[in-house]
Amino acid sequence: MKINGLTVDTQAIADGLYAIICEKDEEAIVAFGMIPKWIMDLTEKLVRERVIAETARKLNLTAAELQPYVDDKVLSETVAPILHEISLGIYAAAAKAGKLLV
Repeated sequence: MKINGLTVDTQAIADGLYAIICEKDEEAIVAFGMIPKWIMDLTEKLVRERVIAETARKLNLTAAELQPYVDDKVLSETVAPILHEISLGIYAAAAKAGKLLV
């Protein structure tokens, strides 16, 4: 997926997250059409950090130098579609594994 100049392989991320969900024995939650809150909270935090880091890199700054100028609204508008695609990818990973019931 491409968004705001960033290219994100959301399915690869989702596959990895689904593997983590399975390691925690919570794949039944996904099977019934839900995603554990803890995995999405962690993912949002990491995606936000990565978007800031990549934007800073493009501007030849460090993430710490850019942080005071980050617009939370613009950051949220970038992160939300990425998280949506990742959540769809988690369901696709479960379906591929034959473990999606809904």
